Formats: sequence, structure tokens, C-alpha cells
Amino acid sequence: MRPPALVPLLALVACSGGAGDGAPPAQVALDSTSSSAQFPTLPDSLVLTTPDGTQLFFSGARVGTDSLGRSCIERGLVLVRDGTRKIVPLLMTGAAPTLVSDTIIRARIWLNCRPGNTYEVNVRTAIPTRIR
Repeated sequence: MRPPALVPLLALVACSGGAGDGAPPAQVALDSTSSSAQFPTLPDSLVLTTPDGTQLFFSGARVGTDSLGRSCIERGLVLVRDGTRKIVPLLMTGAAPTLVSDTIIRARIWLNCRPGNTYEVNVRTAIPTRIR
């Protein structure tokens, strides 16, 4: 059985917010950085510098909660070399990474305030690879 044509139209009106006061929706500045309890705004902080001058920073943050309800801060990683920033994707950690060689940094991914798998991050590409 085919639904009446009115059903999709009503769904569209319901999703559009109905008849408002005619004022345009509020616009958010593209460079705004709002802070919340789950994603606090913290300044970048230098973790280490490689022999070739590449710098690794903690950048970005989220609040994790362990199974007992205790909270911690888990930080993202950014590599800076010659004025270019490369974000290390999908790797949030609660401990400082270590330098393994001139081109490799080792870090443990954290989730819910617990360290998990270990990753090696290529300093030139910022690509993490799980090693265990």
C-alpha cells in the first residue's frame, strides 16, 4: 500500500521548524571555538621536538570517564614542521608520546581514561600505524 502524498509533505514541514517569526537563523562564526564539559578548550602544549626540528603538540581535548566515574583529559596530537601543521588522525591519548627514531613517534590510544593499543606515527606523514 502506498502512503498518501500528504505524509512526506507533513514530514518536510515538521523538519523545517514550521512557521517562524520570519527572522533568519542565527549564524555562528566559522572561527568560533566553543567549550563544553565534554570538549574543553585547552591551549596547545609542546610534547617533544625531533632531531630535524619537527614539533609534536598536544592539541584539542576531550573528557573521558572511566568505569568508576572518574574523569580524565584525553588529547589529540599535531605535528608542526616548517610552519605546516599535520593532525594525527583518530589518536587521542592521555600520556606523552615518545620518540622512537628520527621519523617515528610511539603513542598509546586512550579511551575512557584507559590506555589501549600502541601506535607508531610517521613524523613526515602524521599517519598512525597500530603495532600492538
